[in-house]
Amino acid sequence: MKTRRPGSFPRNRQAALVRILEEMNEQGQFRTSVLVSADGLPLASVTSHFEAETTAAMVALVKNVAHRARTYIGLQQVDEVSIVDDDKMRLVCRPFTVGDEELVLTVVAPPYRTYRRLTNRAIREIKRIWF
Repeated sequence: MKTRRPGSFPRNRQAALVRILEEMNEQGQFRTSVLVSADGLPLASVTSHFEAETTAAMVALVKNVAHRARTYIGLQQVDEVSIVDDDKMRLVCRPFTVGDEELVLTVVAPPYRTYRRLTNRAIREIKRIWF
């Protein structure tokens, strides 16, 4: 499987990915958002105090959980893994496929904020500009 590296995107595509994440963050008041490859490499990110690399590492752990859920529990299609802390802040990982590439859109949402509609829209936009 070929995965694009952050520097391998045409500059206008990279900018478009960042714009999608910025708009989503603004509308959802998300603290961070990161688009990562199947390898966990950040492809685009909009962060506040979170590091893109730290979030990407968390995504790798969540992907492992999703894989185990498919393997051991029999869940066929995992479309979201969410971790909620005591303060109700939520880490949401939304795996999806574009062509033959697996990507994960991750957001850190503040307590009691909706995120599903915004992440769905962002995923549609990412798919639209990917090729």
